[in-house]
Amino acid sequence: MQRYFIRFGGLTVLVCRPLPVVRTFIALPAGIARMPRLRFHIDAFVGFWPWCFGLAYMGLQLVQCWDSDPQLRTVMHQLDGLIVVALLIGVGWFVWHCWHHRIGCPR
Repeated sequence: MQRYFIRFGGLTVLVCRPLPVVRTFIALPAGIARMPRLRFHIDAFVGFWPWCFGLAYMGLQLVQCWDSDPQLRTVMHQLDGLIVVALLIGVGWFVWHCWHHRIGCPR
């Protein structure tokens, strides 16, 4: 792993930091391989910048349409409702599962 990170560490961090699940764990192999901290931070910043810029740009575009397009507001509020329902179902399943399988519940 150390040889890999010496050769491809910067590129790996640059590509993996924007990826949803991988971004959480890419720091672990970089640390184990003793990747220089400054290089890690620079590569992580350069990898994240386009992602963050894109999200900010989308937010800016949505806010400009928010008041002028009533259909957009309706769709977004319906999505809010779906998210709340999904969260309630998830919490309900977790409570039910823990109640019926008390041994596996986190304490």
